[in-house]
Amino acid sequence: MGVVAERLTREETDRFVVPILVLEPIPPDQGPYLRLDYYRQIIEALKEHVLVKELVGSVAHLMAQPRATRLKLGAIDWLKMRHVAEQALIRAHVRAVFADEGHRLMQGDGSHSVDEQLEWLKSLSNRTKVLHVLAGPYTLFGFRNTSGQLARRGRDIHFARYHVEDKEERTDFVAALKYLLERVPLEVDVPALLSRWRWWASGCVGCIGVLKDWLVDAVAATFVQHGTSLTEEILTKTMPHPARRLSLEMEAHAGERQVALHNSENAKKFQVLLKQPPKKAEQTESAPGSSSKAAEAREASTSDKGVRSSFPLPQVTPKPTPRRVGSRAPERDPVGEAGAPLERKNTSCPFTEVIPVTLVQMEEANLFCFECPVCLAVRDVHPKGTIVRFRWHPRRTTSTPNRGRRWIRREGVWTPSDS
Repeated sequence: MGVVAERLTREETDRFVVPILVLEPIPPDQGPYLRLDYYRQIIEALKEHVLVKELVGSVAHLMAQPRATRLKLGAIDWLKMRHVAEQALIRAHVRAVFADEGHRLMQGDGSHSVDEQLEWLKSLSNRTKVLHVLAGPYTLFGFRNTSGQLARRGRDIHFARYHVEDKEERTDFVAALKYLLERVPLEVDVPALLSRWRWWASGCVGCIGVLKDWLVDAVAATFVQHGTSLTEEILTKTMPHPARRLSLEMEAHAGERQVALHNSENAKKFQVLLKQPPKKAEQTESAPGSSSKAAEAREASTSDKGVRSSFPLPQVTPKPTPRRVGSRAPERDPVGEAGAPLERKNTSCPFTEVIPVTLVQMEEANLFCFECPVCLAVRDVHPKGTIVRFRWHPRRTTSTPNRGRRWIRREGVWTPSDS
């Protein structure tokens, strides 16, 4: 995203226009200051703009306060920060805001739900006419299409990794590898290294970001050894560790499978809805050749209903019957076979993935409790085999911070929490 922002900024001829802003929402920490920090990042990025400088003075005292003090801001201070951030986007003619690690913005800070965060972004976009682009890992996939209105305004772009088994993707991967090798500040035998494209794909699991970091580490190691050429020996030493590659492979595979299943299931449900017959109330026209007597009877019935509706009968409200203490409230009981599974309401959490943590690691840490990275629900996981999977669970509805030791996912890696 930084490369795209730099390119669009270079191509912009009007010096008063800032085409792209690149922000990174802070991870959930404590207190409801996630939106406030988003405003602060916008103002910080545009405070040197000629048309924005005069606005910064009204909130300079708020931005200079430490984070602990900002938690106690009043409603007027919050509105003032939002107003300045919106006016800064408008005056600088910003076209789009790139939010890297956008899943942090959707996870919120415990005080807002996913729908509330999306509605907030929609309101911010409507008022400023600025497009907000959320980029992140597959965790972001679970926060899409939560309602029809929000789905209509959003677009999904899946940047999948390269699968070298496919001929077209293999060609694109080799082209990207060549592009990076030609920009290495060392002597590089590009044709020889390109001939080992399968080795490269295995080392970076098809991810260009991992490939770039691998090359950066190799160049740094070469400089430390005062070398002048990029050798296969250095590349082998700096190749990502197998455990890291396993974690990346499992997470990417689970994310790709989640996307594929979600698309196919939604397509099937949509086809089922299309095949449903219309309701009887919607069938207004009768078949041709029907008798005139039937039509007259319908007209007479309609007129009779109109007469009755003009003279409504008095409505008598029955007195409420006092309920006995301990009696059940009226509700619909499930019917059917005793062993038939009941339909669950749509309150399930979308995270049901394989966790890249082994049973040995869990026993060494003496920790079998995991925190869902989507809804923050805490569950005990006791695998029966070698695969550790977060089972189906209802979406957490409370915002109380979790306490106690547990496995949590940070930056894509599962680690035990301190408290």
